[in-house]
Order: sequence, then C-alpha cells, then structure tokens
Amino acid sequence: MPGAWEIMKMRRERVLVCIITPPELKHSRYWCQAYRAMQVPPGSEFKVVEGFPYDAARNVGLKDMIDSQFGYIAFWDSDILPPADVILRLIETGRDLIGAMYTRRGPPFAIVGGRATIDKEGRTISFDMPAYQQGEIVPVDVLGMGITLISRHCVQAVMAKHPRPFAWGVDLESVREESGALIPRTSEDFVFCIRAKECGYQPWIHTGLTARHELMAVSTPQGGVQMP
Repeated sequence: MPGAWEIMKMRRERVLVCIITPPELKHSRYWCQAYRAMQVPPGSEFKVVEGFPYDAARNVGLKDMIDSQFGYIAFWDSDILPPADVILRLIETGRDLIGAMYTRRGPPFAIVGGRATIDKEGRTISFDMPAYQQGEIVPVDVLGMGITLISRHCVQAVMAKHPRPFAWGVDLESVREESGALIPRTSEDFVFCIRAKECGYQPWIHTGLTARHELMAVSTPQGGVQMP
C-alpha cells in the first residue's frame, strides 16, 4: 500500500481534464483516437463541457476543479490533437500555467500565443511567438487553452480577484484598469493569462510538445457544411 507521502503526491497530481466542445461539433475519429490514448495520473477524471460559450465553459471547468479537490485542471479542446503523454509531461515541468504549442487553423498558421508587441504609444497591437529552440520552455504573455495545464494554486489566486477568470472580448478600458497595459479586445484564454500574470503566475509554452489544430466541419440542417 502507498504511504502517506505517496498518497499526498497522488492527490496533488490528480487532474481534471476538461474537454471543451462547441454545440453540434462532432469529434473526429482522430480526436477519438487521441482521447483513448491520453495518459493521466491515477485518480484523474475527464469532464465534457458542451454547448456553452468558451469563456463560460472554461469557468464551469474551474469551479468543478476547485470543488472536487483536483491539483490541476487540463483544458483540452475538441479540435486539438496532442501527444498521448502531454499532460504527464506538462506536470513534470513544475509550471503552474503551461501549454503545448499549436498553430491557428488557417494561413499563415501562426502559433497561438506569444509575447506582446507594443507600439510607440504603448499599445499592445499583437501577440507573437519569440524566437526559440525546439524543446525549449518559453515564457510568454499569453497562450491558447487548446491543450493547457493550470495548477490549483494559480486558479485559486486568479479566482480570488476575478470570480469569472475567463472572459471573452474584454474591452481596452477594463484591461487597462486591471493590468496597467493596453491590449486589444481579445479571447477568453488570453484574458485569463493576463490576469494570471497580474497574480504572479507566468504563462509558458512548451515547444517540445506540439499538437495539431484540426479544421473541422459541422453539418447544417439544410444538408450543407459549415466551417467553425
């Protein structure tokens, strides 16, 4: 039987894997294969959050993670194909907010996340991935949540200041008031990273862990095809 130290370690490393699925979006057979192959620590659980806006879905996952005493939450979007050992390897880094690297679905296939580019007026005009060597763990200002690990400590710190840590399309004024920096209206995952940095948690991208961002189609009631 495991001793007290082993039991404590197992509890700290338990992960709630939160799978974010938009309404009517069907999982591809490649994603289903990735799901069956995914490796997680003992005691971890999978939860599907379907049909909510992305910010609301991720906030549901955070609440369930806190209420259920998991040590981490791993967000995994239903159009991301990561390596089977991605969660275990992200835990091994010891970082509180870290994700695998993946690109946007369309040209020019830029990496999702990076460091802020500031113009002469001090405005953030874009987030771009800095130069890196393959395998390096790179500090960034923001990262996508498509396949990302967040520690309980980080979540608690951000939720103490922002009860709804993920927020879509936060406008310039509200972000300036909180962080002192001007950023464009942006997605819920970037907003969370900005808020985490305010609380002292550095976001990281693991360039040695790369995932594929699927381009998927949704069938419409009229029999056509709609691209997400």
